[in-house]
Amino acid sequence: MKLISPKTATTKLKRNKIRVALTALALISLLMAGCSTSDSSSKPDNDSNSASISTINVPQFSAKDIDGEWHHSSEWLGKQPVVINIWGTWCGPCRREIPDLAKLYEEYKPKGVELISLAVRDTPDRVRQYAGRNNMNWVLLMSEDQILIDYKATRGVPTTIFIDRDGNEVVRFIGMRDYETLKRGFEAIL
Repeated sequence: MKLISPKTATTKLKRNKIRVALTALALISLLMAGCSTSDSSSKPDNDSNSASISTINVPQFSAKDIDGEWHHSSEWLGKQPVVINIWGTWCGPCRREIPDLAKLYEEYKPKGVELISLAVRDTPDRVRQYAGRNNMNWVLLMSEDQILIDYKATRGVPTTIFIDRDGNEVVRFIGMRDYETLKRGFEAIL
């Protein structure tokens, strides 16, 4: 075993702390830059980043709801069409998009579509209060950074991902969308 001096150990520790801080800063910067009304939309990458051994082609995840109960995406993915909306109460474009999502959810819930909102950098209390005032009667989960990374959703919020009943991502929108554009996403997964 090779011994290293205390000075060398301190230097290595500082370098590791700097790497961790830079990685965290990069992720936060990507999220902050993305709270926008950008006009980005894209087809999904067909990159196999699935944590599932089934035919589901999107990553599986676990997250707590606003009451602290754990949920796993297998409750919905591969069983019914799913819309995942990544948002935050602190994000103006996200808040402006919620009324349209609420209308669409009421229209498409009877057709079997589930809407799951993943709140980013938020607290359950803020999400609960906001949801109560804005007719958000769907699944409300608290996102963790790994979910954003797995879903390649680090470019900004809101990000809305439309997944068909077989677990295939059909379309995603990065940035706020109007009612008609979101409706096209809902229609695409039926």
